[in-house]
Amino acid sequence: MDRLPEFITNHPLLVGAFVGLISLLLWTSLRTLSRKGLTAAQSVQLLNREDGVPVDIRGEANFRAGHIINAVRLDPAQFEADVRKLEKYKDKPLLVYCESGVKSAGAVTQLRAAGFARVHELQGGLAAWRAENFPLETHR
Repeated sequence: MDRLPEFITNHPLLVGAFVGLISLLLWTSLRTLSRKGLTAAQSVQLLNREDGVPVDIRGEANFRAGHIINAVRLDPAQFEADVRKLEKYKDKPLLVYCESGVKSAGAVTQLRAAGFARVHELQGGLAAWRAENFPLETHR
C-alpha cells in the first residue's frame, strides 16, 4: 500500500483507464437494475389477461423467423411512421421486445413520449421468451 501513490503517479493512463472501466461497469449495472421490465411469465399474463399487444422492434428477417403471436413490428429507424400502426392500441398495454432486451428500452421511452401510457419491456427480450419455451409465430 505504501507504493500505491507512486504507482498512480507513474501510470496515470493505466489508472485512468481502470477508473473509467469501473465507472462504466457501475453505471451499466445501475442502469440495468433501474429498468423495470416484465419477465417472460409476467408478459404472458399481460398478453392474456389484459389483452396486451406485443411490439417487436427487431429487423424484418428476424421478425419473419419467429415472433410472439400477434406481434406488431415497429422499425425503430422509422419510428414516426411506424408508430401510427399502434394508434389503435393506445388504450391497451404494449409489450416491447428486441432479441436480448438491450434495444427495447429506447423504444419504450419513445412510445411513452408519444403518448402511450401502458408500455412495458420484456426482460431479456425474445431470448428469455424462447428460454421459457413459449410459443412463437413464423412467416416464411
